[in-house]
Order: sequence, then structure tokens, then C-alpha cells
Amino acid sequence: MTAKRPPCPEDWRVTPLQADLVVTTCAPPPPPNAAVESRVAALWAEALEQHPRLYNGRVFCATTIAPGQIDGYWAEYRLSLAQMRDPALFDALALRPLAVTGLLFTPDGIVIGQRSAHALYLPGRWQGVPAGTVESRAGDGPVDLRAQLAAELWEELGLDPADAAIGAPFLACAHPGTHIVDVAMPIRTPLSFAMIEKGWRDRGNDEYDRLILLPPSRDAFSRGDLLPTTRVMIEALCP
Repeated sequence: MTAKRPPCPEDWRVTPLQADLVVTTCAPPPPPNAAVESRVAALWAEALEQHPRLYNGRVFCATTIAPGQIDGYWAEYRLSLAQMRDPALFDALALRPLAVTGLLFTPDGIVIGQRSAHALYLPGRWQGVPAGTVESRAGDGPVDLRAQLAAELWEELGLDPADAAIGAPFLACAHPGTHIVDVAMPIRTPLSFAMIEKGWRDRGNDEYDRLILLPPSRDAFSRGDLLPTTRVMIEALCP
């Protein structure tokens, strides 16, 4: 009997995406007013005290999300972080940062990771791996979602993208609290879970405290601590 998807109290909004999805870059809005900027600066300074290695790079924020097209612009990361720490800033900033997340299939099953207890975003929660904000790696150029996920494969798991096949984006899942929008893609590798775990321990970063293996079926829904994006991905991709 097929397992039912558990209730999703977070009520994350899901948008199906077409395989030929296009991401376009638009001009950014005007900078925030003085009062908002002061609040952002204070939150950024507080975050730097806790995480001195933070870098104010550029993140891609969506303005329109439709099955065939995502429009957006590049914004300073400090704005996104401030809005995440103080959701009331959404009224002024209206940022919807785009992120990529994978569902990694090995011959043994699906790999998921527990976010570090020190993570800025959803610490301790379990999710498909890898995942990360769409950031500017070479200026404010075009967005290549698969290239972004390939970079996360290496940075978070120490997995060479040559050892993995990244599929097309197939859904977007928006977090109502932070307004972060996860773009989901399947990943398949011939490497075993043991090899993935060893590569993560040897070469990966500290994004996750643990990796575990789930069966490639909807029975994985029995884990109530999975992030909604991961639940929806499993529901769509697994029998």
C-alpha cells in the first residue's frame, strides 16, 4: 500500500516547473530607505559577530515564478539574511531568494542530510542534499541552476559533478516564513552511500552534521522531520 504524504504544517507553496525552464535577470529595485537600511546594518553586524566568515555576496531573488520562467534580480546577501532574521522586513524588501536543492539517488537509496545545528537557515532539519542559495560566482550574469547545484555537490559533499547526473528543475517550493524558494532537481550517481559518506567526511564542508540513507519510496514520508521540499520531491520521484 502506498504511503500517504504527511501533513505539511508549514504550508510551503509548490509550483511545478517545465524542463525547459528559463531564468531571466532584471534590474534591481531601488535601495531600501534609511530606516530599513539601519535595521539591515544592525542585523548584519549581529550576524557577523556570530559567524565571522560571512561574506556579503550576491544572491538571486525571484520576482516571478511560473512553470516555464523565473524572473528576478541580484541582491546583496546581507539584505536576504536580514529579512530571514526579521521576517517583518519582507514588507519593505520583498525578497524571495532562489535556492537549489537536490534529491540524490544512489544504488542504495536516497541520501539526506541533517542541517548543522549552527546553520543560519533551518538548523537541525533534514533535507535532500546538496542545497544552497543561488549566488553570483562570476558577476551578475545569467543563472545556470544545474551549474549552481553542481557547485554545491562539490562544496557540501565533496562529490565530483562528473560522478553525478543532474536532472532538469521540476518544481519550486516556497517557504512562507523566510520566502526562500527552493528549485528542486534529481541527481543520480553510481557511487554507493558508503562512498558518498566518505567523500563528504574527507572533502565536504560543515553544512551537515549527518548523512543518512532513505529507501527510494514514499515510505520515507514516515520521517516527520523532513523539510517540505524534500517530501514533495520524494512524492514526485519515488513509487
